[in-house]
Parts: sequence; structure tokens; C-alpha cells
Amino acid sequence: MKLNRFVISFILLACAVCVLADDSISVQQVQNTKYERRMQRRQQAWASLIPTHFLIQNAGNMGTLSAGVGWSYGKNRKWELDLLFGFIPKHDSSRPKFTTTLKGNYIPWRVCLNPSSDVKTKGSWNFEPLSATIYLNTVYGHEFWKSQPGRYPDKYYEFMSTKFRLNVGVGERIMFKLPEDKKIIFSRMSLFYEISTTDLYIRSLFQGNGVKFSDIFGCSIGMKFYTR
Repeated sequence: MKLNRFVISFILLACAVCVLADDSISVQQVQNTKYERRMQRRQQAWASLIPTHFLIQNAGNMGTLSAGVGWSYGKNRKWELDLLFGFIPKHDSSRPKFTTTLKGNYIPWRVCLNPSSDVKTKGSWNFEPLSATIYLNTVYGHEFWKSQPGRYPDKYYEFMSTKFRLNVGVGERIMFKLPEDKKIIFSRMSLFYEISTTDLYIRSLFQGNGVKFSDIFGCSIGMKFYTR
């Protein structure tokens, strides 16, 4: 009789230990899962800071030559944010100047030009018929000011400054996606052009200073090299 009670007690104790062990493992798994998810979010946040492309651009109201890095994001990577640093030769001024530009791009459509070819071995060509851009740039130098100096009449340059310029533009691109065996540093290359204008030119047009509509636009060209 005592033996039976001992056996029953031992079995109940074993079952209790198993249940507690399972609960402990479940709690540990949940904790590990939460930790892993948190670490994954942190890794993704840090990874998003790595540039997805590099670019070089000529003209565009941001310098004779500009270069910088950029980030693609959003669904199908239709949005881009570029940071560029430009150079303006001195020409008729006393010294050369440097610029910084923060630029946002939107590319709504991409058209594959060779859909029937083997992309993995031959690559693919894509045409982007519209690229809309808006960007803010600044020129470094004491000649440029944030607020209107006292030498000008009141409100002569209202809401304007020569330190910062707001620009808008549209353009087109053609992109080549490299074959799989050719991808070493870059996976895609893009050649683009843009037609843009700046707030100062638009203001001069509406002030009636003899500025023609065609005079307020400028053309620029550039290349982008995508790492992913």
C-alpha cells in the first residue's frame, strides 16, 4: 500500500516538474523572441542609414560639379533622398565656392526595355519616363545672407534669401541592371537628365524684369551607381 502511494506521489511529482519545465522553456522562448525582434529592428534601423547609391551631377543650380550619396526607400523604391556637395569655380569672383544640396526624388514608373532577355546573364535595361525632384541647396560664403540686409528697401526680398535656394525639376532616366556574374560593387547604373528652375528665377519672371519663360530653366545631367 505504501509502495503504491510512493509510486503515485513520484509520478505526480515528475509530471509537475515536466509542466514547470515546459512553462519555463515557453517563457524563455517568448523572452528570446522579443529580444530577437528588438535586435532585428535595431539592425534594420542601422542598415537603413547605409547609402543605397552614389551619384555625380553636372549643373542644376547646385554647382558646376556635385557628388554625393543617396538612399532609396518606399514601395518598389520609388522615392529617393540625395545629399550632394558641389563646387563652383571662381570665374569672375575672387574665389571658388562650395555648395550643399538636399534633394528628394520621386520615380512613379519603370518600363523594362528587354523583358524577353535572360536578366541573370545579360542584364536588363529600364526606362523611367518621369522623375520629379525638389531640392534645397545653399552656397557657402559671406556674400550670401539668410535675411535681407539693411541696404535694400523694406520687403524688397521678402520671404527670400540668397543663402538658400528652393529648386524644382523634372527629368528622365535610363537604367541598366547588371547581370548576376558582373555584380561586384554596383548592381545598377543610371544615366539621367533634369530640367529645373529655382525660386529666385520664378520670382524674377513674375516681377516683369524682362526675363523670358525659357530663361528660368536649366538642364543638368548625371549618373547614379546603386549598390542594392
